[in-house]
Amino acid sequence: MSGPLFPLWQIDPDEYRAVCTYLRLTPQPRLYDHLSRYLADAPRLFPDPSGFSRYLAKARLTRFRIGRLDPMTKLFLPGHPLRHVLNGVIALHECDPLGYRELAVGSRFGAGVGALGAVLRFGVNLAFSLPWLGWQWAGFAANVPFNTEADLGGKRALITGVGRGLGRDLMLRCLESGAEVIGIVRNRASREKLQGELPAHARVTLLVADLSTPGALAAALIEAQIPPNSVAIAILSAAIKHDGKSVLSSAELRETFQVNFFAAAELADWLCGPHEIPPSPKADAPASPSPSTARAALASSSGPASQRGLSSTTRVVLISSMGRWHGMHFSAGYNASKAALSIWGESLDMELRQRSDRRFSVTVVEPGIFPSGMSRQTPLTRMLFASRDKIAGRILAGALAGRRAIRPPRWFALLTWGICLIGRDYRYRLLARAKPHAER
Repeated sequence: MSGPLFPLWQIDPDEYRAVCTYLRLTPQPRLYDHLSRYLADAPRLFPDPSGFSRYLAKARLTRFRIGRLDPMTKLFLPGHPLRHVLNGVIALHECDPLGYRELAVGSRFGAGVGALGAVLRFGVNLAFSLPWLGWQWAGFAANVPFNTEADLGGKRALITGVGRGLGRDLMLRCLESGAEVIGIVRNRASREKLQGELPAHARVTLLVADLSTPGALAAALIEAQIPPNSVAIAILSAAIKHDGKSVLSSAELRETFQVNFFAAAELADWLCGPHEIPPSPKADAPASPSPSTARAALASSSGPASQRGLSSTTRVVLISSMGRWHGMHFSAGYNASKAALSIWGESLDMELRQRSDRRFSVTVVEPGIFPSGMSRQTPLTRMLFASRDKIAGRILAGALAGRRAIRPPRWFALLTWGICLIGRDYRYRLLARAKPHAER
């Protein structure tokens, strides 16, 4: 496992060592693996923190922060994730010979002396922690107007590209928020790998669909018998980028547009298409139904939405890119495909609003660059990288709030628009330096 699946609950190795230092225990990789598996089930077993408790849980754990949070959560926030972390670490080390000896050291002078010392330490810690807690509350209160949390409890999320990158982070965010996830991966190997990493009880159904094949996504959803109107939020995150390939490379260009644009349009057609049942296909018609046919068949076979407790509103989220505002050489039309997706998404929103169809909302997301398989690792890009997890949180919160455009982080959007205003010649020189090497 490369890192915590659920950062709100789980801790990474450095945080584990900080917890052990605070508890005066020796870190043990074997026990950390057990702790990670235990905490991976926390989103399913315990109530999701909210408000100020969630705000405190987002920051990384250091020895100082653990010392401040320990008495605060013990007195005021007993459901805070740190309580489960501390209890889990202590329980695991108690079952280990070395850990048991280290935990028993505090009681060697007798129960009375040990209890008195614990009370004194707690009191001193509390005196230092109260001002810190007040400062944290001030920061939380200042950001309340700008922070909205995703609440997907009992709802169904459909996400493409969950095998890695932003799609994976979006899936994990949805799981943390209580959603049931229908995740789309490209092949069976990706599905098996991801299933092995997820907790056994994770509410995830993984479907295999190669989005470079027209109609493959709708066909997979039909086979899995997923009713379109059971989806509360559909996030079209999957994308490919043929870096180093000319925009004149027809095969790569077609695949880029199929995955980045047409697959999204096909899925949106499956979600938002007409309810009418189409006529029976002719004998020489293709075997796989169109997205509109699939939607009509599933909607007619599953009965009225009000009788099934299905979602009354579906959020359609299209993951585009800030690169859609300018061209880019030797990328097989990646930026062009994202430009098409953004404009098409705006057009879809216009059509839905014109026919007063309140069953759907369309959000176009144009994020800046973040660590992924499509981003080159250079000193410049590492400086510009945004946190992928934070972008995922912004996307979910914004989409559920009904925002039509999200461009995280804002400073990168302003930087991109500034580059667009300087003119094509200057833009060419700048981007040619940023991406100097390419294969024809």
